[in-house]
Amino acid sequence: MKTRLRLFAALFLLLPLCAGVLAERPAHAGDEAIPAARTRVEDSARRAGTAGVRAEKWAAEREGLLDEARQLLYDTEADRFAVARQEAYIARERADIKELGERTDAALATRRDLDRVMETLYAALVRARDRDLPFAEDERRARLAALRRTLDDPDAPSGEKLGRLLEALRMEAGYSLDVEAEDAVMQVRGAPMAVTVLRAGRLALLRMPASGAWVERFEPASAEWVELPGADGRELVKAVQIARKQRIAELIYLPVGHGAQPTESQSAAQTAQTGEAQ
Repeated sequence: MKTRLRLFAALFLLLPLCAGVLAERPAHAGDEAIPAARTRVEDSARRAGTAGVRAEKWAAEREGLLDEARQLLYDTEADRFAVARQEAYIARERADIKELGERTDAALATRRDLDRVMETLYAALVRARDRDLPFAEDERRARLAALRRTLDDPDAPSGEKLGRLLEALRMEAGYSLDVEAEDAVMQVRGAPMAVTVLRAGRLALLRMPASGAWVERFEPASAEWVELPGADGRELVKAVQIARKQRIAELIYLPVGHGAQPTESQSAAQTAQTGEAQ
């Protein structure tokens, strides 16, 4: 553009000069060459203008091509970055899918093992109840029956089955820690009789009439109630009152051993503190 302007300025300065010189020259026979020279100068000026226009057009095209090249480089780098990020995302997704597959396989294996373990624990619960002292039989039988139905339900989630089983285990374990007393009508020597029954955890199951004339203990080996000669019914009355929170907790002695006649060395010291046990 600057070259074109300089060319035009030079031509404009040259034309007046040439015209002045031709006007001052005296007329002679060679004056006919002046129009031809002027024509050549004008042709040169036109050609110079055309060249300037072409140069300007080429410069504009060159700038356009450079802009397109720069945009192409930018787009290429952007596409390369997008591809790299997508490849990283795909790699993470593949790793996650692989890990999920491994976890799924592990979960299936755990579920198979869990079913076997739950069945083993249920069988152990049934055996423990059958060998245990006869207390809360209806409650325990109903709980195990409900648990059995849950374990056999194909639509029940494994978490629910495990939760029911753990709850049954917790309830059964709790029986070992508490002291419970209740009034009941039981068969005593072939006749129904009102008695008070005391359960000291799983150590002993004792009963006596309201008069306190005798004390009997349930023997799991023979599944029979055996009278304890010389047993002090007053200690059992204290234990019943403590279990029912009718008396302040204190140290008492209960005949929880297996001897025919308990002595102090054969009796276990049982602290019937229901507040702590419960």
